[in-house]
Amino acid sequence: MKIFRANDDIHPTTFIRPVVTIGNFDGCHLGHQEIFGRLNAHVSDIDGTSIVYTFDPHPATIIFDDHDLKLVFTLQEKIEAIESMGIDALIITPFTQEFANITPEAFIKDIIVGMIGAKGVVVGHDFSFGKNNEGNVVFLKRMAKDLNFFVDKVDEVIREGVVVSSSSIRNMIQLGDVGCAKKLMGYPYRLPGEVIHGKSRGHSLGYPTANIRPFKTLIPAQGVYVAYTYIEGQRMPGVVNIGYNPTFGDQDLSVEVYVFDIDQDMYGKSITIEFIDRLRGEIKFPDSRALARQIEADCVKARETLEKENG
Repeated sequence: MKIFRANDDIHPTTFIRPVVTIGNFDGCHLGHQEIFGRLNAHVSDIDGTSIVYTFDPHPATIIFDDHDLKLVFTLQEKIEAIESMGIDALIITPFTQEFANITPEAFIKDIIVGMIGAKGVVVGHDFSFGKNNEGNVVFLKRMAKDLNFFVDKVDEVIREGVVVSSSSIRNMIQLGDVGCAKKLMGYPYRLPGEVIHGKSRGHSLGYPTANIRPFKTLIPAQGVYVAYTYIEGQRMPGVVNIGYNPTFGDQDLSVEVYVFDIDQDMYGKSITIEFIDRLRGEIKFPDSRALARQIEADCVKARETLEKENG
């Protein structure tokens, strides 16, 4: 997949019979995957080029000044996910206030058709674009007649009785429902981070944990989770605790990983947590022995969950 990080290096002869989809694609969930599949099908029919046109930073951080927006993906995760969908080219456009003020007409006429030379545009059911989101699918189809390109609207995808969307997935993750989020995404939510020094209580309890400094702000709700942990290319099962350790009266939120069957110094290493399911909420125990017994029970249940997960 070829990556373009601005519009400057693109002109109508850059791509052969391009078909484009436009959006933020945070999480590259099942709805997005349906769009990518439809995009690739059109490209196959005309022997053309599949193009994803996306933005960085997320438009909400500019239009609504929402700098606390908790995204499912880092930019690098989005790039890797889109590439895995078999897309030919990715255009990452810097989203600025100036860009936000482009009218729908100018965006389609000057950029999608004039610059890229699109022969077709594939969009989701709720697609909107241009200044104040004034453009929609109806508007796009009207422009397509004048500018000689086709439009394919992909219907909504529903899973677990929910319309699949990035916002619904963010909400599920923040509520701790990582199992349902996994079903909407088509794969587990991942949280990369760095192992930092903790209070070393896990060793005394018989369950040495690694404290994590997350690289993303989208953190699942407080509780205990079944998870895999990726360390230096290895995928290892375990449990994750997110919370304030009420048994010990801590004040700061911590993310701690207990990896089964290993006891090694992971300080300073980059790891990624892959959330499979939530076991329970955070509980205050009367003493450390009661906590240790619960951790043992959590580990047993986590192993059972992972065995079922693997068939």
